[in-house]
Amino acid sequence: MARKVRSEIEIEAPLEYVWEILTDLGGYAAWNPFTPRAESTLRVGDPIHLDVRLTGEKISRSVDTITAMEPGKALCWHMKVGASFLLVAERCQTLVALDGDRTLYRSEEHTTGVLAPLLMLLYGAAMQRGFDDCAAGLKRHAES
Repeated sequence: MARKVRSEIEIEAPLEYVWEILTDLGGYAAWNPFTPRAESTLRVGDPIHLDVRLTGEKISRSVDTITAMEPGKALCWHMKVGASFLLVAERCQTLVALDGDRTLYRSEEHTTGVLAPLLMLLYGAAMQRGFDDCAAGLKRHAES
């Protein structure tokens, strides 16, 4: 059974501008408290190196793989722990243009595998908080 973490927020800024912020990985420290560092070419199949702050000031490092890069629409990556039946997590950040130069930002992570329930039990609340903080930070940055 898949587990999901999801956050979304409306941003008072044009989609193109929000996309520019979202794909400027070098600028993440300025607005993204959940993932203050990310490095990648953003090409499908290439790695993305992430520093993730799940709890307090402790940073976890991970290397995921870019699975989708649709300019102005979606940026997705996934990670796998061991064989696919153990744990696979797919995170997608998507943008939808709304009327009046507003943008809907949505971030979702679908986690599957036998370890998914344990991951959600241990870190689900922290992941949700992180996704919400990321969305709020993107909104603040884009609207300032």
